[in-house]
Amino acid sequence: MIFGGNGGAGGRIQVLICAVAVAATGAAASAADWSATDVQLLHGRRFKLGPSQRDIMTFEHVSTWQSGSNFFFFDVTEPFAGGTEIYGEWYSRLSWSKLGLTTKGTGVLQDVSFAGSLNAGNGFRAYLAGVTLHLKLPGFSFFDLDVMAYDDRSDSDVTYIVTPAWEMPFTLGNASFRFRGFVDLIGAEGVRAQQVLAQPQVLLDIGRLVGRQDRFFAGIEYQLWHNKYGVRGVDEAFPQVMVMWQL
Repeated sequence: MIFGGNGGAGGRIQVLICAVAVAATGAAASAADWSATDVQLLHGRRFKLGPSQRDIMTFEHVSTWQSGSNFFFFDVTEPFAGGTEIYGEWYSRLSWSKLGLTTKGTGVLQDVSFAGSLNAGNGFRAYLAGVTLHLKLPGFSFFDLDVMAYDDRSDSDVTYIVTPAWEMPFTLGNASFRFRGFVDLIGAEGVRAQQVLAQPQVLLDIGRLVGRQDRFFAGIEYQLWHNKYGVRGVDEAFPQVMVMWQL
């Protein structure tokens, strides 16, 4: 059973994730009121801890429903060369205002959600549980801040993860762009050092040039990873070429 645990703090995190998941996914399956899906392809040349040059295909989906939202993505490394390395993250959130626990804010803090997440890949699994702060900031279509407990199941320790995620549309002349991305700040855990992973993107809406606005994008994702996988002193900092198709 994927949510089975060994008790303690890690076990409590898994119970919280189960509670959010059961409440969110059971109803959301038939009650989604908005959704968006995209496919991304990235190429980079300065990776560490493995092949230095890689292609990565990402499938990403987000949806909202009457009590919250769901988001997931998965990456396939080297999809055109028979790659089998797959990594994914799934997040489910229950809105406090939609549950009637609070009223929707009118200032910077618009809402708060209970949040649970599963991160998994080849030989890796981590559970997250906490809250998401939904902020309204000038110019941003959304700006969320996750504050969560982080339990990497490869050891018995539990740490924290703080993640701002955002999207900001902007224009330069007749060209339309999106500035989007996230930053993960993950605390030290067991033998692993504190990590910082940032992946900001700047994408040009090339579909708009041919009458297909908000469908096809191209641009750059910059990867910055301090202490990659918690390995002290292993740092990445390089751009990746990126294209995205909004389905």
